[in-house]
Amino acid sequence: MAKRLFLLHIGPDPVDVSAMTEALALGRVAVPDTDADTWARAGIEIRRTHKAAGLKRAQVEGAWAKVCRRAHKAKADCFVSVPAFFDATPEQAALALDQLAGFKVVLVVTSGFDVHPPAAWLSLVKDGRTHVLPSQLPDAQLAAQVARIALMEEEARLDKRLAKIGRRRKLVNRRLAA
Repeated sequence: MAKRLFLLHIGPDPVDVSAMTEALALGRVAVPDTDADTWARAGIEIRRTHKAAGLKRAQVEGAWAKVCRRAHKAKADCFVSVPAFFDATPEQAALALDQLAGFKVVLVVTSGFDVHPPAAWLSLVKDGRTHVLPSQLPDAQLAAQVARIALMEEEARLDKRLAKIGRRRKLVNRRLAA
């Protein structure tokens, strides 16, 4: 079974995901059923900045796990935006990605082309799975771009599968000819 996509938007600017759900659905991308507050707390939890945010550890504990559980239950490719992840250290990024076992993680960065994607994330996400989009995109256009990325990933997966089937067909034809 093919792995589902987890399109992780790490900012640096926040986006209104609730305004994007309709356009994301065109690319068969779902948004996990959690509120924006949970996503904000997930960023605080992973970056361990709860004291600076005026919160207790218990108030943010398990927020990222909740987002990931909901993504697993969605049974579809998922899109999540956690702008607080942009400045994560390599250890914090690894901690966030540990919860995403079973997903093919694709990183979406809307920093424009002036700021490079964070090295902490680039070292952990496979080559070719980081997409840098222009900053200040309207939500509808960002959703369309994310849906396009999901469809491109699906096309690549299907092309790989067709190549594998083609190789198997050649092998079977050689065996039949012998």
